[in-house]
Amino acid sequence: MTPPLVTAVVPTRNRCELSLRFLARMAAQTYPALRIVVVDANSSDGTVAAIRQQHPHVTVLEAGDRDFWAGATNRGVRQALAAGTDYVLTINDDAVVSADYVARMVALAQQHGCAILGNQINLLGEQDRIWSLGTVTVWGSSDFLRLAHTGQRQQDLELEVATAEVLPVDALPGNGVLIQAEAFRRIGLYDALFLPHYHADSEWVMRAVRRGIKAWVTPRVILLNDFTPAQKQLPLESLGGLIYALGHRRSHLYLLPVLTIFWRYCPRRQKWRTLRALASRFLRMRS
Repeated sequence: MTPPLVTAVVPTRNRCELSLRFLARMAAQTYPALRIVVVDANSSDGTVAAIRQQHPHVTVLEAGDRDFWAGATNRGVRQALAAGTDYVLTINDDAVVSADYVARMVALAQQHGCAILGNQINLLGEQDRIWSLGTVTVWGSSDFLRLAHTGQRQQDLELEVATAEVLPVDALPGNGVLIQAEAFRRIGLYDALFLPHYHADSEWVMRAVRRGIKAWVTPRVILLNDFTPAQKQLPLESLGGLIYALGHRRSHLYLLPVLTIFWRYCPRRQKWRTLRALASRFLRMRS
């Protein structure tokens, strides 16, 4: 029986060493039907040339400075769908995965009929520390999108969670999500207009769930995330820092995606309470 074709879509920008390390891991995957599409957002550090030289089997697409995560990922997804892929795997180049990673994800997705399946994410530098086991929504709070079990140690997971093969989720971070091609055809692509970078992954999953496609996460497959130190940013107490936090597309506090998710998905009975919590949070940031 021919295994389903999986296309890994990997956005990157000026992270040549990370990208090459990631591609070396993916080249060692045991899964036989795997394509890799790297979408490079105008890197100036030689990323594209290095990939083409060291990994000629990898498809490299070019994106612009303003594509960010959602726009770049959409370019890769379009190419994958046009090429007839069965699954799209969204994954970042700072991921570290085992050689059987893709094979295990596909096996679990097929065994449990998961159209959307995410992996657990732990910290590379502290490998028993969980960063995410899916995302939950907590309406009525200013941080209504919360990473499940974040900060928890692996050995402290509840038994029923640790031993589950798949668990239902409200949303997922986009680093390690296996998605049936048909789901993209039904739901559409990531919303690069209103959610250009942060939260586009969560919004897409929430959109799918609303339209009847369940989303799942597996604690049986762990992706290690190499979190690199962020560039030094202005303090939120300064006017410049506040403007960056609320107005820059690469900020996780960028108001447009936060308000987009609030408006589209917050239950009506929770809207006023959530809006007050958001307003209070932003006022505290300036005080």
